Amino acid sequence: MLQSVREERARHFQLALRIGIPLLIFIFVLAYAVFFHEESIVLNNITAAIFCAMVFVIVYFIYFALELSRKETLLDRVTGGYHYGSFISRVRKRKPKTLAAAQISNLSVINETFGVRKADSLLKTLVEEMDRQIVRKFGLEGWIGRKNGAEFLLAVDEDPEKIEKYLEEFFSTHTDMEDLEIDYVFAVIRNNIDDPEKAVDQLRDILVQREGMSKKVFISPISDAKRLSEEEREVMEALEKRHLSLQFRPLKNLRTNKTDIFEVIVKMVASEGRPIAPRDFLPIINRHDLGGEYDLLIFEKVLQIAKLVDKEVSLSFNLSPFSLRKETFTDRFFEMLHRSGISPERLIVELYEKKRHHRLEEYLERLKILKKEGIRLCLDNFGSSNASMEYIRYFPFDMIQFDREYTLDLESGKNLSILGSLIGMAAEMGMLTGAKWVDSREKVEVLRRLGVDYIQGYAAGKVMNESEFVSRFNPVDS
Repeated sequence: MLQSVREERARHFQLALRIGIPLLIFIFVLAYAVFFHEESIVLNNITAAIFCAMVFVIVYFIYFALELSRKETLLDRVTGGYHYGSFISRVRKRKPKTLAAAQISNLSVINETFGVRKADSLLKTLVEEMDRQIVRKFGLEGWIGRKNGAEFLLAVDEDPEKIEKYLEEFFSTHTDMEDLEIDYVFAVIRNNIDDPEKAVDQLRDILVQREGMSKKVFISPISDAKRLSEEEREVMEALEKRHLSLQFRPLKNLRTNKTDIFEVIVKMVASEGRPIAPRDFLPIINRHDLGGEYDLLIFEKVLQIAKLVDKEVSLSFNLSPFSLRKETFTDRFFEMLHRSGISPERLIVELYEKKRHHRLEEYLERLKILKKEGIRLCLDNFGSSNASMEYIRYFPFDMIQFDREYTLDLESGKNLSILGSLIGMAAEMGMLTGAKWVDSREKVEVLRRLGVDYIQGYAAGKVMNESEFVSRFNPVDS
């Protein structure tokens, strides 16, 4: 039996005592008045009213207690583990050494294919197995909760290194459950801060970083909640002070042998000058709903650089689809563009989504506004998800960049055949094509024969920092 279920039953027993004892006292007083009191009770309107009032009060008391019990339940309705609120309250009170989060990456597919009932049964079984094979098997003091759909939380008063080992073993041996294939991702941190909700947010950031990775179980050095809090402070400070570091990755045109497009790579810079990678700061920025401010800061920097370099050079940069879906963002975006005087044709906005947007028509209308202004649009990491094909069915992108998996294993006959078909399809639709991670002359020649327009990687040229880039392409200096 789950610890949460045992605790809930104990709470119900205490509640039964709280209800039963007043009820027994009431029955005793009533029996004494009727059967043992020397004076007989005269049944009149007053005594009848008092009796009815007492019955009403006791019935209402019982109803109120039962309703309170229902609302204050400790349990998650589906799994029987702790719901998020009760889990957090226990972590705050007990302060266990380790917190962990696990997520079933393919739960949405299971829901769509096998139905909600089957998925709920899987979630319940998973929680019971985690309790049996991790918490109770090793005699640990621990609590298992559920934050939302496919995300589970584990709090254990044990060293994080041991818990990571237990979870690694558990998830590597439970890739199939209830005749369903399951993909997992999990994270473990050392719980050494007093704010459990913030620690859970940090776990969620780590899970976001690991979503979509090919390994079902992802192991990395144990994160520390205090260190993660410090990193979060650095990210927020860097955004506030507008500390960004830009690098420029060349895209070589295989038809002209010129490098006329540069992809902008963005990192944040901590106060001591240390760069912070996107995989570390983007989850934090998105959690604080500051993605729009971050994207506008990137755009401002891109416009500043564009003013300093040759007009033949185009700059390609990534913007979050979540930002572009907001009307307030696009209003500020175009205000900055028009004020800068930069030709829109020199700007290429890169978009990348793993899943198709549920309000696709509304989103594509916003993309049309960008395209109408003359800004070019590139669908990045094309072929990495079903969303790629869905988007080009409904929207005429100017360019697509193929996912790196196609070029990393270019020698594979299957990859070569698929890539050739995709290049032909893009050409028929009037789209330019780009290939990433091209690192040898042999690959360049293969891609040239296939008809790829642009290549990116070591074979295209080295990445330049801001000063190198401006110095090389500044028309005044040259």
